Parts: sequence; structure tokens; C-alpha cells
Amino acid sequence: MPKKQTTAPSDALVKRFLALFDGNKRSSGRYDPGRDRAYTEDVPLTAAVVVEHLQGTRGCGVVPIQDDDTCVWAAIDIDNHDSDEDIPIGPIDEHIRANKLPLIPCRSKSGGVHVYLFLEKPQPAQRIMQMMNRWAAQLGHGGSEVFPKQARLVYSKDQTKGKMKGNWINLPYMGADETNRYAVRDGKRLTYAEFLALAEKSRQSESDLRSFSASDHPDAPPCIQKMYANGVAQGHRNEALYNIVVYLKKADPDTVDVRAAEANGSIFSRPLGKAEAGRTISSAQRSAMGYRCGEEPVRSLCDREACLKRKFGITPVDAERMDTVDALPQFTELSKYLTEPVRWEMKIDGRRIGNIGTPQLLDWRAMREIITDRLNKIVPMIKNNEWERILSPLMKEVRIVETPDDASVTGVMRDRLREFASKTDLMNKGEDKADRKALLRGLPVVQKLEGERSVVFRAQDFVNYLKRTKSEELKGVNLWFAVRDLGVGHTRIRVPGAATGENNINVWFLPMKEVLLSGEQDAEAPTYKSEL
Repeated sequence: MPKKQTTAPSDALVKRFLALFDGNKRSSGRYDPGRDRAYTEDVPLTAAVVVEHLQGTRGCGVVPIQDDDTCVWAAIDIDNHDSDEDIPIGPIDEHIRANKLPLIPCRSKSGGVHVYLFLEKPQPAQRIMQMMNRWAAQLGHGGSEVFPKQARLVYSKDQTKGKMKGNWINLPYMGADETNRYAVRDGKRLTYAEFLALAEKSRQSESDLRSFSASDHPDAPPCIQKMYANGVAQGHRNEALYNIVVYLKKADPDTVDVRAAEANGSIFSRPLGKAEAGRTISSAQRSAMGYRCGEEPVRSLCDREACLKRKFGITPVDAERMDTVDALPQFTELSKYLTEPVRWEMKIDGRRIGNIGTPQLLDWRAMREIITDRLNKIVPMIKNNEWERILSPLMKEVRIVETPDDASVTGVMRDRLREFASKTDLMNKGEDKADRKALLRGLPVVQKLEGERSVVFRAQDFVNYLKRTKSEELKGVNLWFAVRDLGVGHTRIRVPGAATGENNINVWFLPMKEVLLSGEQDAEAPTYKSEL
């Protein structure tokens, strides 16, 4: 138990202590040394309580995490697990100094060690917890408790009780200079005033924290180090995380998920959501591709010569692949035209190239032929998955263009069908079966089928008409489904023959109401029974 301080600490020293250990305002901890009892009070830490703490009459503790899920200090609780022997604090101090870590070790109430980090401005608790866990492992005490203990303060199941309170930790210097909870620096026990001065001087900025993150990755590519050190703009988070996972797979494949989640929490001012980050991490782990050096933010941070020399940097094979990609044209401004079938257009090296079919767009060999035909350029062969990677961001920003109906294959087919149907006498009542002889000459006729006037024709005669008008975009079964959607039906009828009696032939027919309509119809094709 610390000796009681007889003189009250100055107001200035109390305020400095409160500022260092600013924590949650809804609760704080208390420790009664007489009964060796710790308990929680639903009030914030006050100057009066700090005075009691520094005088050694009643100890106090603080919940580091604020209600906005940030913190301005954190701690690693290295416990001696009720051992009779105290945790040696000297080796911990030596390791901190040797590795220039921004940490201050202090003796704890139970003979363990509390290692503190102080911050200039509030930082996300999740990010700080990840850093403290990593530093605990570096100090040889991985798995120690870390405060804040919660990354977020969620609401209680009973909403009327508000958010959970969080966990508090006992603070150092109970009893001030008479304490047994003192800090150590350079092997020397610090006074209360010396501790305050060192803690205030050791406060870390956001850029300081990122520099420490970067120093943890000496064998990483320069671009990865810069991302850890300087952060990444919000628009490039997925691509940045993808490349970080590629690096982590090389460096330590057994801890990829954990360390990638840490990177998401520390590198981005606004981390990716759990589901989105998970998809990016899984995608990078499944991919056989290496770093995506041609994409931002990696492209702007690249130092190829240095990267080739790094243990987990690019390989000469990677460099050759990237040179191939760099030799490709620039692809921008993808547009999708809602024709039938769909057509695509994009800018290739600044020139608009259109009328690209979907199968062509998805096949690099076909695209390579298009570039050669239309731009007079020979471009290198790349694997289709590399082309898909280039195409994917263009797809996310594709421009959708509505097209007039008569520009579609269906629209053209409708016009040709009406033109062909008009080659007969549309005013004919369709009651004379002798008119059917015109079918044998390749002409359509008007006939009544089950009481409804229709234009009747042979399929091959319509196909021949499409060839003559250079409108044979659709053939075979595709042609049948296209005209069926326009109202065309199919049946068999008898045609009086000049010499052979009656000929039974297959015909297509279009009800007269469809022939006379000027606009398109999504008509259900009528069904007629064969006359046979």
C-alpha cells in the first residue's frame, strides 16, 4: 500500500493529471486501500477524486474509451497473475527505449506493469487497441489485457440503460511521490512531476502513429510503407487494402486476416465496413495475381528500383508483366447502349471506339483485334484476368445510354416484317383459299385463320427478304424468338397445287392488327390449330 501524502497536490498538477487521463464521462473507478476493494461509480473523474488518489486515501481508475469510440490514452496491463514475484519492469523499459516506442511503463498495484500511450488528439479506439496489442507482443507479453478493452461502446439490450460503460483501469501514482505505482525511464524511478512532464512530452500525433506502423514493415514495398506511414485517401481504400493483403500473404501468411483488419483500422481515417473489407481481403487472398502497381494509390507511390530489392517487393517477372500492362492503351469512358443486342463504346487512347459486342468486350483477344483494326496499333497479349482487372473499374462508372427502338435488332425486324407483309393486298378479306398459291411463289397472302385475318408467309421467303435488305442480324431459332415476340405464330395449312393437288406446308402468320399497328407491341403470339 502506498504511503499517504500529507500535503495536497497543487491545482495545476491535478489538472495536468486529469488532462492526461481524460476518459469516459459516464463512469469511473474507485479503489479503497483499507478494504482492498475496487468498485465503479456512475460519475466522471473529478479533481476532488484525483486529489484523494494523489494523497493515497482512495485510488481511482478511468475508462479510456469515450462515447464517440475514441480515446486519448491507452494501456497494456501486464499482469503477474497473483505471483509473489513482481514482473521485472527493467527489461520492458530497455526494450521500449531500444526500439524508440512511445510508451511509458509504470508499476501496477498488484506487482505487474501498466504500459501507457498518450495521444495529442482523440484516435479511434479500434486502431489504438490494434497497435497496443502489437506492441504487447513486441514486449514479450502478447495476450496481455489492453485498455481500451472495447473498440465500440454499444447499447445495452435494455435500450433505456443507454450505452455500456466500458472497463476502467487503475491509474498510477496513488500517493504521488510516496507511491508504489511509479514510472520508470532509463532504469530510474520517476517522481510524479517527472512522470507528468514525460507523459506530456510523449504524446503522439496521428502522423507519429502511422510512422510507427510503417517501421513495422521494413521488408515491404515502398508503396506499402508509405500507405502505413501517411494513410490513404478515402477513394482508394479498396485498392490499397488489396495490395496490403498481397504483401501480408508474402510476409506472414498465417496472420493475414488479423493484420489486414488492423491495417483497415489504422491506415484509413474512415475504415471500410466489416463486410466490404472482408470481401476485399478474401479477393486478394484468392487471387494468384501480385501487386496491382498500375492502379492508384500504388501507382503514385511506386519506387520500382527500391521495390525490386525488397524481400517482399515485386519480382523481375512482376516487373515484366507490369511493363506489358504499361504498354497497353489507355481505356476510359465506357458506355453501354441499350440496343438488342447490347453494344458498348469506350475511349481507347482518347479515341471513341463503338459497336463493341459484349462477347468482344469480355475477350482480350477480340479487343486486341478491334484495336488493331480501328487504331492501327499492335498491343501486347495479356491474360484475360488482367484485362478483367482493367475493365472492372470502368464497369463501375459505366454510362448507360437509351437508344431508339428502330435502332435495335427487334425494331429493325419489326419494320422488315411489316414491309414484307405489305407485299400482299392488305385489304383482301382472306376468304379465298386459292390465293394461297402465291405462297408457292414466295409471296405473303392474307388469309382468315379461325375467323381472324392474318398475313401468312413461308419462313424461308421472309429469310430471303431479310438477306435482300441486308437485315439478317438474327438467324435460325434466334429469328423465330424475335418474330414470335412481335406476334408471329406458326401453323400448317393446305395450299391448292397446280398439278399435285393440295400441298400441306408450314407457314408463319401475323394477325392483321399487328401489321397495321405503328408502335411496338409485346403481343402474345396467337395459337391456331392446324387445318390438317
